[in-house]
Amino acid sequence: MKNILVLLILSGSLFSACKKDSVALESSSYQSAITKTGIVTGKASYASGSALQGVKVTIEHTVWVGTYISATTNNKGKYTANIPAAPAGNWTAKAKYSKTAYGQSYDFDMDGDITSFKSIDGAVRNFTWKLSGKKPGTDSYYGAHVDLYQWGTDAQMDKIKIVFTPVDSTLIDGSPAVSFERKVEDVAGTFMVKDVPIGKYTIKAKYPGKKLYLQNRHDDNKPALKKPVVFGKYGYLGDTEYNIEFWVSE
Repeated sequence: MKNILVLLILSGSLFSACKKDSVALESSSYQSAITKTGIVTGKASYASGSALQGVKVTIEHTVWVGTYISATTNNKGKYTANIPAAPAGNWTAKAKYSKTAYGQSYDFDMDGDITSFKSIDGAVRNFTWKLSGKKPGTDSYYGAHVDLYQWGTDAQMDKIKIVFTPVDSTLIDGSPAVSFERKVEDVAGTFMVKDVPIGKYTIKAKYPGKKLYLQNRHDDNKPALKKPVVFGKYGYLGDTEYNIEFWVSE
């Protein structure tokens, strides 16, 4: 009888271990059947503070790869997500917003608190749609960039200034579009104007004593003093990074 009791205890322990592993595996594609502990809530908004619907929020475990849950903001910009009990540990929340404009599809990283929190505590994580500025903890920016390549000119590329004139009265997020001027920078060997809020512009290049022409590297149109800009993806870019490329000539 004693031997039978020992076997039953061992069998129960093995079953419990298998069940724990099973929960950890299931949590990589979270199902509502898993026991819930903490709750993550928050709001997504435009830079103006207005509610932003349709933002996808991903709450991801900091250790277990592929372990995440998702939520989408409602018409009031709010979301709620329940954190599973297993695996225990820390989580982070990130948000992304998708929008189609200018004949292109864009994904935007939302600005927000990226610090981790424990599953048993839950958290409040709010997000803002920013079109420019540096992304926290990275060397990248929320804005797009204009890349410039020298062709048939001896102009110093980092002495060129680019003048942006909006075609539409608003940017992609509906905020007012304004004209501005930026100096070209050498960024890791590529000359560019970085962190440009996505909108629809025409641009021209300014340089002392020279008349510079621009030509889109990806169409057959002739060089011109002014060129339209619609940001897309050219070269090796991240999921939420956008650019446009021009030759600069005299």
